[in-house]
Amino acid sequence: MRNRPGFTIGRWAVLIALALSALLFRAHAAFAATLASSRTIPTTPFTGTSVSMGDDEGSAYVRADKSLWLADDIKKRIYEVDPATGALKRTIERSAFNNTHKLGGGPVAGRKRTNDFEAIAYNRRLDALYVFSGPCCRSSMRATAFRLTRRSGRFRVESYQPLPTGADYTGAAWSPTDRKIYVGKRREMRSFNYATGTASASFRIRRIGGGITGMDFSRGGADLFVTVNSERLIRIDWSTRTIVGGWTFDLTPFGILDARAVAKIGGQFFVSDGSELRPNGDPLTHAVFVFDVTA
Repeated sequence: MRNRPGFTIGRWAVLIALALSALLFRAHAAFAATLASSRTIPTTPFTGTSVSMGDDEGSAYVRADKSLWLADDIKKRIYEVDPATGALKRTIERSAFNNTHKLGGGPVAGRKRTNDFEAIAYNRRLDALYVFSGPCCRSSMRATAFRLTRRSGRFRVESYQPLPTGADYTGAAWSPTDRKIYVGKRREMRSFNYATGTASASFRIRRIGGGITGMDFSRGGADLFVTVNSERLIRIDWSTRTIVGGWTFDLTPFGILDARAVAKIGGQFFVSDGSELRPNGDPLTHAVFVFDVTA
């Protein structure tokens, strides 16, 4: 085909590319996902109990038990909750973590390693829970990873590993695709090897728009869902390490003040709110907000 005067093939290519981009944008916008509130799970106190969380920091779901585990960095303990009813199944106190030994033998963890429970990850292949404690809020505190394994049908604290200097992981999740634990700190992610207590070099997801506070993979591992400290829920295509268009949700219109963790259970998302700004007696204090997503 002969070009029009003054119109080069390069200019035609640019026009075609722009037209295709516009079409893709409109198609994408038509299929953007929507977020809708479903319910909340109260934790102050848990339904039918006098037990209350001091802060709601991390979470992980164990499908075999139908249990959502929650981490509390104020009362220094973790909770096992029925995500369907909100019923409290079990509490594992700080003393169980204090008294566990270093992996391979060594001193017990003690109180300097259990002051700042921040994140939980569940390894489905090994049937093990990993609880990450940070160095907050004194120089004597030590960032630590704990492993819980199943004995007599129940998870029990089995060992701990000291974390590298500077570690302060606020999100964690296990990937079914490469069977690694990934942890988040600010805008950085890295894999973590519990056997050696070491982490990989860090990497970033472009345009994530905030520090990572919570992480969870889809069941097949194709997607990673994160919460960030700009109170957003974001879906990431894990194979390309890119944000999925139309899947970044502002959580503030739903009443979330401090998104601290996310767990995907079936077709719903369970987002923990760690805000300490609500008045005494507010039923949403440290609640878990449950959302439906329609694609």
